[in-house]
Amino acid sequence: MMSPGKIAALSMLLALAAAGSAAPLEPADATCGVGSGGCAVGADEAAMKAVDQASADQPATDERPIDAAFGKAWLGAADGDVTLVVFADYACPACREAQPVIDQLIAADPRLRIVYRVLINEDNGRNAAMTSLAVAQQPGSDWAKFHRALDAAGDPTAATIAAALKQAGINPKSLPDLSPDALVGSPIIAELSGNDARIQERHGTAVPAWVIGGGRALNGFELTKLQAAIAAARAGK
Repeated sequence: MMSPGKIAALSMLLALAAAGSAAPLEPADATCGVGSGGCAVGADEAAMKAVDQASADQPATDERPIDAAFGKAWLGAADGDVTLVVFADYACPACREAQPVIDQLIAADPRLRIVYRVLINEDNGRNAAMTSLAVAQQPGSDWAKFHRALDAAGDPTAATIAAALKQAGINPKSLPDLSPDALVGSPIIAELSGNDARIQERHGTAVPAWVIGGGRALNGFELTKLQAAIAAARAGK
């Protein structure tokens, strides 16, 4: 059983979500766009510290490879020969701007698989991140449709999350309870904490970021740059 202190830490995480009280760092670049460095990793340090504390007493999470998706949080080929891992936050404008580039990659490359590692980097992305991971776990749900609808809606709010669920044909009542008590021991919290650790392990400093294989987390979602990296990974197999 999780200690009262860890339950309190998790409650703080959800309280921050409601109050919007965390003070995010400034973006890595004033434009925070695809052509810039993106949005600085660690912008919601207080929230991620709470996530880390809340998951500290949980059983060890699975040590799945970085390119193994959390449920349905992936796009493209189910059995692709190259996997592009994308670290992203729904509240990051640069992450949303990267999605059309990712869709171009998928359209042009039927052997490519995209795996998403969802982060809580910007304060107002927390509810979106938790809802997205809940959808990814739900049998029969269309995570891809929900993900694209939420990205296309702009800044995540309760209204845009509800609209994305509706577009994806997902009844909000069918999702698990995302209240503090229900999230104690949840794989959703473990996934968020793990993703935060993984991007730091790969020396990522801003999102959106991408990884292929054992490389560093890199920024820049230019189509030709990504295609060259994918081609190199495929040639090296």
